[in-house]
Amino acid sequence: MGGERILSLLIKLKSHPDKLLYEHLQKVGDLCQRNLSLKKLNINECVDFNVLRDISYLIGVTHDFGKSTSYFQNYLQEENEIKKIKLKNNLETHHGFISALFAYYVVKEYLSKGNFINKEYYKYLPVISFLVVKKHHGNLNNALDEVIDFDQKSEEVFLKQINSINFTEINFIYKELFLKINFKYDCNQFKKNILDSEAVYIYNKLDRCEKKIIRNLDEEDDFFYYFTTLLLYSLLLDADKTDAANLKEIKRININENIVDEYIKKKFGDIKSKESKINNIRNSIYHEVIANLNNLNLDNDRLLSLNVPTGTGKTLTSLSFALKLKGKIEREKGYKPRIIYSLPYLSIIDQNFAVFEDVFRIFLKGKNPESDLLLKHHHLSDVFYTAGNYGKEEFENISKKDISKDILLIEGWNSEVIVTTFVQFFYSLISNRNKAIRKFHNIVNSIVILDEIQAIPHYYWLLLNKIMHFLSEKFNLYFVLITATQPLLFNEEAKEIKSLLKNKEEYFNALNRVELVLNLKSICLDNFKEILEKDLINDPTKDFLFVLNTISSSQEIYKFIKELKLKNTKNYYLSTNVIPKIRLERIEDSKKESSKRKIIVSTQLIEAGVDLDVDIVYRDFAPLDSINQVAGRCNRNFSRSKGTVKIFVLKQEEEKREYHKHIYDSFIVSKTKDIFEELGNNKVEEKDFLNLNNFYFKKVSEGKADDKSTEILEEVKKLNFEEISKFKLIEDDYLKVDIFVEVDEEARKVYKKYQELSLIKNSFERKNEFLKIRKNFYEYVISIPCQYASGFIEDKEIGYISKEEIEQGNYYDQEVGFKREKQASGGALIC
Repeated sequence: MGGERILSLLIKLKSHPDKLLYEHLQKVGDLCQRNLSLKKLNINECVDFNVLRDISYLIGVTHDFGKSTSYFQNYLQEENEIKKIKLKNNLETHHGFISALFAYYVVKEYLSKGNFINKEYYKYLPVISFLVVKKHHGNLNNALDEVIDFDQKSEEVFLKQINSINFTEINFIYKELFLKINFKYDCNQFKKNILDSEAVYIYNKLDRCEKKIIRNLDEEDDFFYYFTTLLLYSLLLDADKTDAANLKEIKRININENIVDEYIKKKFGDIKSKESKINNIRNSIYHEVIANLNNLNLDNDRLLSLNVPTGTGKTLTSLSFALKLKGKIEREKGYKPRIIYSLPYLSIIDQNFAVFEDVFRIFLKGKNPESDLLLKHHHLSDVFYTAGNYGKEEFENISKKDISKDILLIEGWNSEVIVTTFVQFFYSLISNRNKAIRKFHNIVNSIVILDEIQAIPHYYWLLLNKIMHFLSEKFNLYFVLITATQPLLFNEEAKEIKSLLKNKEEYFNALNRVELVLNLKSICLDNFKEILEKDLINDPTKDFLFVLNTISSSQEIYKFIKELKLKNTKNYYLSTNVIPKIRLERIEDSKKESSKRKIIVSTQLIEAGVDLDVDIVYRDFAPLDSINQVAGRCNRNFSRSKGTVKIFVLKQEEEKREYHKHIYDSFIVSKTKDIFEELGNNKVEEKDFLNLNNFYFKKVSEGKADDKSTEILEEVKKLNFEEISKFKLIEDDYLKVDIFVEVDEEARKVYKKYQELSLIKNSFERKNEFLKIRKNFYEYVISIPCQYASGFIEDKEIGYISKEEIEQGNYYDQEVGFKREKQASGGALIC
């Protein structure tokens, strides 16, 4: 074949309007193979790593085989937009299924030639390849449903597609592509199999064969197939989107592993000059954890725990440990792990991210870290990505910037250190969603810090135990679980997890900052008001924190305290009933030194991670781990002799129903009550918290039901991806309405920009423009239960309260937030 003919063949077929099919397939295949080559997996007892790498390449080069049909090429070339939309919706234009079937036969032939096809584990790889390619533009479905999804209409479409492909051209393209891995496959054989045997026959044959294999997964009892599917799917998704968007490669960065040491020295100076009991404990914990790195066996010690009292510096300690562990892995294992720092609550992500930024400024000699070094990712974070010169030329003029590339880089976790939520992290491991799974290959080989791990619901302990065990053993993830109240996800006594502290008991015993005072007889709010009024008047210099279980009870208590008109006092109200911008301002203001005493009334959003320090805490009854968290806001810095945390069981006046029953799982509440009743007295000192927590979590572990975990684990093993969506870290028991609250002139400007988006006709452009203002927009948005706010929506996507309405005293109060006029039938609602 002449050179000009070869060139014309390569130029003719396209994958995108500006991209040749040959070049796209080649680049996607290369990216899949290269990204997998950078990983270190312990899977050779299952499949040869080199074979899996070749299969990732084959998936990459076959994923858009179906774009070679004349139907797809005509669609790409059509210039009339109306005709183009019509062509796009034609079944003959769709390329997923035919590409998937081609990938299936190619991978099967590759394994057959290597004498792998009938071996355990290998025999599942063709159907996994089929699933991955078929759904690379959608979400994964149940494997069994996918292999039987073929009817008479599908056959007619499929035959039309086959007959529209120029197999001389496509065979030439694939001859070139397969050459890279020394593999030969005649594409005409694929055509011959289909046309000679009829599509329905060949597919039924595949159906019977693969259906049997998939049903055998019940007997396999292995996570290998699920996570291999996720890995291959993630590699393809990322490579495909990277090439289609012409993204530049984000180069890895070498980080000085000692920057936290340098930061502490610069930030806090000579520790001895600031010697105090709490600083000594923080310093001792830090150095013991870092010294323990030398005792780690990188092959065996991949599940680690840092169980320390609240306020003892775990954020800096864990970052420093992770950076030094990263260096150790690079030296001893030869690969570069990313660091993923994950937390359950948005309220503390910004706080901890700011600390990390401060640390990395040391590394960058005062400059702010860019996104390739440090990334914050959650559903409300910034959508602008910077790396070297990337994005800088457009950053000055954000209004004109196309952020689609930024979003791809952010959602792909192309950074050295990622700070994110539990939802973002765990939904990348247990999900069927394209968008969530795409970053999975960048999670593989990472160091994962799970802060406030006690926030994981007890009914998912077994699920996460099994999954984290597999990922640590086979995919070389290192998990560091951080908490002051360590749940029994892993059994430390059975050596399932290794503590980074030899004698953590010493640190808990050394700190005796607070005393719990238990009042377990339920009382009404009016009686509670009498108690708190007396204490507030008798202790005029003490800072108080009141944590209530519901918005209605918190508002009532706040209004009561305000009416007391206490002298030299500054009052703060916090709940999700108040817009996020104001909440954050109040939290920051309450942390400042002041000549006035502070009284903070809040729902439970204040509990975890917020660095408040008060003298006395009143807490409505809650599970023990929540009580522990709020105790961490009392005498946090050990600057007082001893703080007091008073626990009350509050109930509604009329219904006589205890508030905690509205929001907490009855099982863990009952276990908390059990251990308190077994104490024999109504006081507990902080030095006894560790034993109390261990006793509590033992009771929870012994009594918990594993039904939810077991159900999802079974679906995982069967590759029932749609059923995996049952996994939910956050349970919403009621419908909510988002409402934008125009509290000031800045909010008015933001809302005006939002309204102007409706003038943009193109939905993709409109979405992109909204993402540019999303972070600022949601600073003014609250989510309100429908029974209070149904009148705000009508035909709009989001409710709206104007500045004028607020000034007239309607709908929103500047102090306590949204006015919940209608009472819920089931009682008060949570924060």
